[in-house]
Parts: sequence; C-alpha cells; structure tokens
Amino acid sequence: MADGGYRWQGHAPAPDAARVEAIHAGYDEAGAATFAEPARAAAVERIDAALAAARAGDLTTAADQLTRARSVLAGLDPAALEPRRGLAGLFDSRRKRLKAFREAFRRAAASLTAAASDLAGHVEAAARRSAALDGVWTGIRDAMVELDAHLFAAARRLAGHRPAEDAPPHPLEARKAALDACRAAALGALPLIRGAQNADARAAEALKACSDGMAAWSRDWSEALGLAGKRPRKVRPDRERLLRLRDGMVARIDRALAELTASSARRAAVGTRLSDLRAPL
Repeated sequence: MADGGYRWQGHAPAPDAARVEAIHAGYDEAGAATFAEPARAAAVERIDAALAAARAGDLTTAADQLTRARSVLAGLDPAALEPRRGLAGLFDSRRKRLKAFREAFRRAAASLTAAASDLAGHVEAAARRSAALDGVWTGIRDAMVELDAHLFAAARRLAGHRPAEDAPPHPLEARKAALDACRAAALGALPLIRGAQNADARAAEALKACSDGMAAWSRDWSEALGLAGKRPRKVRPDRERLLRLRDGMVARIDRALAELTASSARRAAVGTRLSDLRAPL
C-alpha cells in the first residue's frame, strides 16, 4: 500500500487498502478542516466509554461488608465459653455459656452468610465489567484502524500537494496532526483498559476468597460447637481450634481489605491517565 509518507504503527490491524483508496478518492478539498470527523469522533467516544468504565464499580460497599464481618468475628471470643471463677461462678456454668455462645454464633453466621452473598455479587459484577471493558478495548482498536485509513489517505493527498514556497500550510496538515493526536490517545488507552481489568481481577479474587472462607468458617464453627447435626450435641468445644479458625478468617478479610485499597488506587490512577489522554481531544 502506498502510504504517502504516513508511517503506520502496529497495535491494530493494518487498514484495508480498498478502504484507504475509497477515502482518498472521495476527498473534498473544501472539507479539509473536518476531514475524518466521524472517525475521530468515534475514537473519542470510545475513549470516553473506557473512562466511564474505569470509574465504575466502586468497591466501597464491598469494603464496608468486609469491615462489618470483621467486627462480627472479633466479637466471637472463645474465651467466653469459660465460666467465671470464685463467687461470680456460683450462678455460671459451661452449659449456660455454651448455649449463649451458640446463639451468638448463629447470629454471626447469619450475618456472614449475607455478607458472603453480597461479596459474590461484587465478584459477578467485576466479571461483567471486565467483559464490558473487553468490548471497549476492541472498539478502540477498531477506531484506530479507521483512523489509520484516513491518515494514510491524508498522507497520500499531502504528498501530491506542491504548495508555493511562501504559501501557508495546507489545512489538511493541521487536521492530520489532530488525527495523529487522537490516534495516539487511543493507543495509550489500550494498556490502561487492561490495567483496569487487572485491578478488578485482583479485587474479585480477594473477595471470592473471603466469600468462600466465610462459608467454610461457618461450617467449621458449627461442627466445633456441636451444631452440625439436626440436634445440638453436648460438646466440649476446642477453644484453640475456634480461635485459630476465627483469626484465620480475620486475616483473610484483612488481606482482602488491603487488596481492595490497592485496587481502588490502581483504578483511580487508570481513570486519571485516561482523563489526561482525553482532555486535549
């Protein structure tokens, strides 16, 4: 394909030669200042879509759920199973304490079951956002192909133009520069979209780990407290095991909260960079 001096760069399929020829043949000198406007507008629109998608999916509610779940777990102290000593223990017993502790656990388990369901919803939403961003990424790449076709045609037109020595620049020169800038912004948006997807994926992985972990914690504690069967059983709970399971779930939540903070920061950085790319257009 004769390029008329335009140096095509990869990252998108090369434009079809027939498309370039059609644009070149249909060029109207009177429309030089607005040449390729539909192609430019389409690219800008898709960059806007990338920016909107990068700003969507606030993780605040997920973080709030995790924080509440952590508080609920912190309130379940296996030390409460041990009766008081001395005179205070005269009206106290292991049986009473086990019964009260089981009730506290049931309330906590119900709260964490609801939290796990909510977190699973956030994981599904992240998957939908990732699929939407795939579509945005493809749209920007396709917009670049169309821009390239117009840039090839513009370069060929300018190559055939021989202005007088003191003549002002051809209007198509400035237009081509604007199209080049738009193409560069579109190119810069592609890795940023992948960055937003990666941030979402890491956050979703952490949320899924917590959702699954909450279900496992409820099963394990139910078993340890003699509640796994149809009727409660008389058991002597293993306080060390209960504490180990609780602290393990708290640690998992803490890791997830740290990941949500990092993911939110990464998404915010992607949004800022996309906004910077979009601003001059």
